[in-house]
Amino acid sequence: MPWPMFEAYAKLPAFLLVLFRIGGVVLASPLFSAPVLPGQVKVLLTVAMAAAVFPLAAVHLTVPVTLGTAVTGLMGELAVGLLIGFGVSLIFLGVQLAAEIISHQSGILLGTVFNPMLDSSESILSQLYYFVALMAFVAVGGHRGLVRALLDSFATVPPLGFKMTPGLTDLLLDLLTASFELAIRASGPTVVALMLALLALGFLSRTMPQLNILTVGFPLKLVVALVVMALTMMSLEPVLLEAFEYGMDSIRGGLGLAPA
Repeated sequence: MPWPMFEAYAKLPAFLLVLFRIGGVVLASPLFSAPVLPGQVKVLLTVAMAAAVFPLAAVHLTVPVTLGTAVTGLMGELAVGLLIGFGVSLIFLGVQLAAEIISHQSGILLGTVFNPMLDSSESILSQLYYFVALMAFVAVGGHRGLVRALLDSFATVPPLGFKMTPGLTDLLLDLLTASFELAIRASGPTVVALMLALLALGFLSRTMPQLNILTVGFPLKLVVALVVMALTMMSLEPVLLEAFEYGMDSIRGGLGLAPA
């Protein structure tokens, strides 16, 4: 009986490395890091995933892991997990940025409310676009792709094998660029429609100076924004899927993995 206990104790440092990598994913990914999930649930989820993944990750250990080497490598494992999770979160941030741009241009931002569930002050459109993107992400199996990238990362970046390279910096820049491109593509039609509405109001104010532009313009911008968003929401799916695919392939490429 003591020998199995001693063997489990000897594997504890390696288990900590796996635990920290998975913990980084849970901390940064949009699906697992939701504030609506209690902290105890996140901790239990991280430990359960680490226990399930450890037998697969232990195969890729290239050097013996002691408590001293594990302590020095914990930050590197956490960085790998944060890289995977944050790379996916950047796509969702692009969607939320698009909603914030629309809210600012249409005046919906005036209705910003404090949501105690999300523990943040967000516009209604930002929450709507976020949940639409989250449903699309889950519907196409993005959560499985996220877990697959995590599992495959142990083959190319084994525990204690993380090294900061210029390629990782380029990866973050590419994901930031993709996030801003998604924001522009998602908000572009509505912003252009609002600009045309403002031009029309400008011509009306010049031809009919007695017209109260503030009284007419505010509800007009709201109507235009809501109508165009309703029309473009149906065509948002391929844009989101393209962004998700590019983000996951970029993350896998940065970790030295083949595209999914």
